[in-house]
Amino acid sequence: MLRRSHKKSRAGCLECKRRHVKCDEQRPKCRICTLSERDCSYPPEPAGASNPGTATAAPVTSQSTASLAAPAVTSNASPVAGVPLPDIASGGPKPLQDASQSIPVVNLGHMELLIRFKFEEHAPELNVELHEFSSSLLFKCALNAPYLMHQILAVSARRLAVLDPEKADYFLEHAMQLQTKAVSIYNGTAAKSQIDQTNCSALLLFCSLLGRHLLADLLAKRDAEFDEFLARFLEFLTISRGLMAMSVSAWDLLLQSDIRHLVLWALEIAQSPPQGHHCDGLRHLVAESDNLDGPSKEACMTAIAYLEVGFDSLLGGDTRNQRYLMVFMWAPAVPQEFTDLLSQRRPEAIAIMGHWALLLYYSRALWHVGDSGSHLLRSISQHLGQDWKHWLSWPLSVLASDPVQSM
Repeated sequence: MLRRSHKKSRAGCLECKRRHVKCDEQRPKCRICTLSERDCSYPPEPAGASNPGTATAAPVTSQSTASLAAPAVTSNASPVAGVPLPDIASGGPKPLQDASQSIPVVNLGHMELLIRFKFEEHAPELNVELHEFSSSLLFKCALNAPYLMHQILAVSARRLAVLDPEKADYFLEHAMQLQTKAVSIYNGTAAKSQIDQTNCSALLLFCSLLGRHLLADLLAKRDAEFDEFLARFLEFLTISRGLMAMSVSAWDLLLQSDIRHLVLWALEIAQSPPQGHHCDGLRHLVAESDNLDGPSKEACMTAIAYLEVGFDSLLGGDTRNQRYLMVFMWAPAVPQEFTDLLSQRRPEAIAIMGHWALLLYYSRALWHVGDSGSHLLRSISQHLGQDWKHWLSWPLSVLASDPVQSM
């Protein structure tokens, strides 16, 4: 008779043990403590003990994204019903049990998250004619990909934390637990599998939902200093690029899969040439800058071009939902050279990010974004100071013209 596996982390951090949650044992700071901004420490290891943080399948963190970018060997994921989910039915009925193993399978908390999940709320750029197709495809894939099913529940909880402020702590806690579980399952199964026709759609949908979940977490925090936000933004970019790299590696398969219509639709919008003149002033400032060399100017111009595509969609009279696409795609799409400029705290790159903040401001109706755009723009303006205000003249003038924001 097989012995039931231990459901708790045997070598987890002290904080996770205190809170009775499963720790991913990532060193020096586990995923749960990182997301919840708690102090993370581990008990002393006995002499000669092996390092518990050297698991083969590392969780998705800024330190380890290789598992997302390079699946290698074939394996089969177990059906979702066989994977224990965190018990999120706080104060409610006990979760149903698998009679043979007594493992929690489903509970009413999960059902609430699933029932209240709408794919178009998490991918708001989808046009109405794509809603039914994309939702059907999502759940079809999730039934065979436990990591995707967990991420659906996680991002549903993250959205409900915004919609129901009185229960925000409750939903945020479970969004974090479910996201951690989703990444753990991914790293233990799909990250070890060869990408093929059977899993490429599920992998792309997982990357999309996880990326939006992480973006919502990034934008929700109100940092005291811009430099604190920038450090978190750069970490977010590292993870986002890992997610994008995996999608690119499966490009040929995606074009032959059920999801090809969504892929080609998004690609067509993202590759639209900039047509408007919203960023002309910013382009001129970059072109005339004496502080940027040729490659740096080219990287900045590319980042500005993506922004212009976003402003063209949002301010150009396009009433379709697709106008929101660049809100999500700008950050992972900017070239690495531009990210390097941000890492160097170059004011030109930071001013360009200020225009992304304006894009967020115009998209404040999205639950992922809220009032983050105006907050970020003010933070950037304060960071750059008076000498760089002319680089932000358009975004700041838009903010000043809003009677609510200028109060």
